[in-house]
Order: sequence, then structure tokens, then C-alpha cells
Amino acid sequence: MAQAQALQAQSGVLPARVISVTGRDEAALVHVAELRGDPALRVEYVDAVDPRYPRSEKWVAILSTQFGCPVGCLMCEAGGWYRGNLSVDEILWQVDSVVFGRYPDGRVPSGKFKVQFARMGEPSLNPAVLQALRELRTRYDAPGLIPCVATTAPCSASRWFSDLRDLKRELYTGGAFQLQFSVNSTDEGIRDRVMPVKKWRMEDIARYGEDFFLAGDRKVVLNFALAKGWPLSVPRLAAVFDPERFIVKITPLNPTDRAAEEGMATVLYTDREHACDRVVDELSARGFETIISIGSDEEMAIRSNCGQAVAVGRAAQGFQGRPESL
Repeated sequence: MAQAQALQAQSGVLPARVISVTGRDEAALVHVAELRGDPALRVEYVDAVDPRYPRSEKWVAILSTQFGCPVGCLMCEAGGWYRGNLSVDEILWQVDSVVFGRYPDGRVPSGKFKVQFARMGEPSLNPAVLQALRELRTRYDAPGLIPCVATTAPCSASRWFSDLRDLKRELYTGGAFQLQFSVNSTDEGIRDRVMPVKKWRMEDIARYGEDFFLAGDRKVVLNFALAKGWPLSVPRLAAVFDPERFIVKITPLNPTDRAAEEGMATVLYTDREHACDRVVDELSARGFETIISIGSDEEMAIRSNCGQAVAVGRAAQGFQGRPESL
């Protein structure tokens, strides 16, 4: 932490200070930081490892791009309030904090160093994310760098997505970039209820992904958080998406307070055979690769899901807010 604070003082990105760090070094450390000297402007970022691999093989930094999030997904703690975009410096400060905290010379020895724009905020609604992606390319000595953007694909960000495609082709070829769409259900009505923003339909995502993907790229990820009442129709999915360009990621619906308030619950733990294994078999028969991503009990215990750590602090301070409409 001292190294990160020294770095931020040198770079002029002040005021910014780490409020808390929770978790365990061998799993995930969730940082809460206060920016601009304003207790209402707090963000989370995570320093994590995949328990299957040592940090030398795979290391993950998960960043926030906005103060809260205007999309307002019903299961996300960050969706209950929104206070605007982070600047380029504020986004990169989060990466500096974890990188220079471990590697003061800026050399990241990990075979894969994934920098995920996937914590608080919708990355495509912040133009600074594109500049941050550009600067990341040369900011560290990190041959294993793989940026990852996770998005709900708001319609208002169409120009941003066009610029992202061009940037990826310029700087992150050969599998050095990962794009993930939060789809969550093949039922567009369910998608609209769960992610209440005017967003691309699945056909729009498919058209963009087919243009985005080039030979040698990582396949575009379609993420489905399996929950009760959120259908995933494999025939519908296969009718829209090309398995040569898209890969399916299945995750549980994480147990946030907002999910509980909305009566949402995952089916991945209670009905694994029907909800997951059967779907994976159907997807495989259609030619789709799948990723099963289930967090550990420890991650749940430290409230490592998006927005949870900041939400606790805001509640304690009496802050309230609602997402702006899009």
C-alpha cells in the first residue's frame, strides 16, 4: 500500500487513498479506495489469483470504471447508485496500486496478467476506458498482459464499440484481448428486466462479435449467470451465434443483497445436473466451447462480488442513491 501511495503522489493522481483491504493474498484482496477526497466517491478493485494456478502463471486485476453504475442490473450492488465516470488516471491508478505494490520495477512475470474492466461500472459508457486500454499496452513490462472488457452492450455506446474494435486490431492482436458480453438469458424480456438499459439484442451482439473477431483472437465470451426463471435455450443461442467465434461462459448468480431483495437465486448449486451439465452437453453438441466459472466459498464470505464492499461502506455512512436512466 505504501508503494501505491508513493506512486500516486508522484503521478499527481490525488487525492486518492485506500480505505480498506479485505481477503487473503492466496485468493483475492478486495480494495476499497476513496477518490477526489470525497467519501461519496468510492470504488473497488481486486487483486486476485485463480486457485488452480500460481501467480507466476495467472494473475488478475479487476478494475472499476465508474462510481456506481447507471445500468442498474437488479442483482448488482453497484447498480443502486451512480456518481459518474472515473478519469483515465483514476482507472490506471488501480492497476498501478496492485502492480507496483507487488513488483516495484513494473515487471510482471505472470504468464497471463488479466486486467479486467469488470468491477463497478459499465466500461462502454466511459470514454476514458479506451485511453486506459491504450496506455496499458506500454505502461508495464508485462508480456502476458490480456485486457478483458465485460459489458451489457448499451445501445448508446455503439461508437465506443467501433473504436474498441479498431483499438484491439491495432494493439491487442494474437489473442491478447478478451471481450465478454453479459447475456444472462436467451429470453429478451428477461434480459430487459434484469439489465434495465436499452441494449443490443442478441442478434446485434452476434453481428458485432463476428466483425470484432479475427483469426488468432480469443473467442468472444457470452456470459450466462444461471438463475431461476432465466432460460438459456441452446437452440435459440445456436441460431444466433457462431461457435467458431463465440464461447459460452456459465456462472452462478452471486448472492448479493440486491439479488436477495429481488427474489433472485442461482440454480447452479441446487440443480447442477439439470441447470449446468445438461446445458453444457447441449452446447457441446452444437459445437460450442464452454467455461464453467464458480467462485469459492471464501470469495463469497469476503463479499467479493461487484459493489458489495462499497455498498457496505455507503450504508454505514448513510449514503443513498438511484441509478440515472439511460
